[in-house]
Amino acid sequence: MKKILILLLLVLVLLALGTGAVTYRYPHVIAIAEEGFPAKIWPAKGIYVDVVGKPQQWPHSFKADAALDNEFGQKLQQLNLDNETDALVAYHKGQLKYAYFRPGFDEKTQFNSYSMAKSLIGYLVLKAFDDGEIDGLDSPIGTYLLDLKDEGLKNQTIERFLTMRSGLQIEKKGPPKPLAKDAKRGPDKDASNPFTLLAKMHIEGLPGIVDQLKMPKEPSSEYHYQNVNTALLGLMLTRIYKQPLNVLLSTKIWKPAGASHAHWRTYTNEGSVTPYCCLFATVEDWAKIAYFLSKNGMTMDQTNKTEEPLDLVPFIQSSSVIKYMMPERFKKEDLREGIYGLHVRHDILDRPGEAIQGVFPYFVGHGGQLVYLLPEHDLVIVRFGRKHTLLHSTVYYLWRIIQSEKSAS
Repeated sequence: MKKILILLLLVLVLLALGTGAVTYRYPHVIAIAEEGFPAKIWPAKGIYVDVVGKPQQWPHSFKADAALDNEFGQKLQQLNLDNETDALVAYHKGQLKYAYFRPGFDEKTQFNSYSMAKSLIGYLVLKAFDDGEIDGLDSPIGTYLLDLKDEGLKNQTIERFLTMRSGLQIEKKGPPKPLAKDAKRGPDKDASNPFTLLAKMHIEGLPGIVDQLKMPKEPSSEYHYQNVNTALLGLMLTRIYKQPLNVLLSTKIWKPAGASHAHWRTYTNEGSVTPYCCLFATVEDWAKIAYFLSKNGMTMDQTNKTEEPLDLVPFIQSSSVIKYMMPERFKKEDLREGIYGLHVRHDILDRPGEAIQGVFPYFVGHGGQLVYLLPEHDLVIVRFGRKHTLLHSTVYYLWRIIQSEKSAS
C-alpha cells in the first residue's frame, strides 16, 4: 500500500512538473484553454469590443421561406440540410428574396465571421490608399511599421501581404497548399493547435511574436495563407489612422452601410482586435455590408428609394484604386480554380445553361461562412453553417428561385 501511495505521489509530481514546464514555455496555453476555440455564435468566451452600428428595430420582415414548391427551392433545401446550413439569405435589388434558418437560429443570431473579417481588412487597406494615407500598394509595409526588426519583412510590399504572397511563414512548414484545396478544406484548419506561433499571437497579439517574425533568405511569392499577414495589415491601419480597428471599421464601413452593433474579439493580453477573425454580426448586417461594398457606397435602403437621384459619396473614389478591385484583371482559366485577390477571393459562374454568369468575389470563413457579392446582378448572399457548401450551386439555385418569383408576379 505504501509503495502504491509513493508511486501515485511520484506521478502527481511529474504531472505538475510537466504542466509547469509547458505553461512556462507556452504561457498563452492557459488562456486558450479557458477561452476554447472561437464559438460559432454570440455570446462567446473571450474579450470583445463593440463595432458601433445603427440601432435596429426588431423584428424585421424576415420570414423563413424555403420555397419548397419550387424545384430549385427543393434542391437548395436539400443542400442546406446536407451541409448543415444554419442560415442562408439572399437580397436582390436590396429586397430580401430568400431566408432559411435552421431551428434555433434567426435574424437576431449573431454569427462568428471567422476569416470573413479578413476581407474587411482588405477593403480598409484599399480605403487607406484611396484616402491618401498610404502611397500605394507597392509601398513597403515597413514604411508604416517602423518597429519591425527584420529588414526582409519590412521591405515586402503591402500588396504581397494582401494577396497572401508575402513569403512570411509562421504556422506551417513545407510547400503551400493550392488555393482550390485550401478553400475546400477551410482556410483556418490548423488554427486549433495551441502550441503554434499563431496561437501565441491569438492571445498576446503581435507584440508577443514580433521578435520571431523573420523573412526566409529566399522568400516564396507563391500563395500561402497566413493569419499573420492580416494581423500586420491591421496593425498598419491602426498606426496610419491612429484609431482602433473597431472604430475604423465602424466609421468607414459598418455605420455607413446601415449595419447594427457587432462584437469583435480582442487579443487577450493586448487589447486590440484580432483583424483576421471573430467578428460577430447578423446575416442582415453582412448583407448590408456586402451590398455597400459591391455598390461602392450605396446602401440597400437607398436602393429601395424611387424619388430623385441620390447624391452618393462613393466608398472608393479614385479610379486608380478601383482598378485593383476589378475582376477583369484575372484570366478565366485561373478563376475556375479560384483566386485570392486583395484579401477577397474570386471565382466564376460559367455553368452552361444557367442564366446567371460571370465573375464574383466572395468572403469565406473556417466553417463555410460565406458572403457573395454579385453587383452586376444586384445580388448579395450570406450563408453560415457547420460544413462547407457547394459554392456555385448555391448561387444557381437562388437565382432560379428569384427569377421564378419574378415570372410568377
